[in-house]
Amino acid sequence: MIKSLQDFLYSHIPLTKEMRLELVSFNESTLTAKAPLLPNINDKGSAFGGSSSALMIISAWSLIKLCCDTHQINADIVIHENHTQWQKPLYDDLFLEANFTEKYNFKAVKHRIEKNKHFRVQCEIKLVDVDANIYSTMTAYYVIIPKKEESL
Repeated sequence: MIKSLQDFLYSHIPLTKEMRLELVSFNESTLTAKAPLLPNINDKGSAFGGSSSALMIISAWSLIKLCCDTHQINADIVIHENHTQWQKPLYDDLFLEANFTEKYNFKAVKHRIEKNKHFRVQCEIKLVDVDANIYSTMTAYYVIIPKKEESL
């Protein structure tokens, strides 16, 4: 499941391929990912804030997408809002950990989506190094919305 999402990201969000984002592990509350520093570097030799931000947003989006897929929820996921706190520069490869801020019942989410209603989800994403030292954190709010019918 994680491999097929990785392929989807590379083909539908080409930036993820250029940043060399790799989804590493997933369970129903956490997704871990990583990306090398080199394609995400800035002029100071540290991780570029724009790349870091995009990687954090995509990591949480991927967590939600995998949970929806696990529960056969046919929905779109969109980011609504985020806030990032930058703590210090990262001069090494980027490791990401996306978590839900609370336990969500995805059976209830599926029920709402089937009734053509949306569902809001909050995630916390950490940008860390290989030793799990935190370099920045993001709080992000996403909305799971029913897929629109394809028009002919």
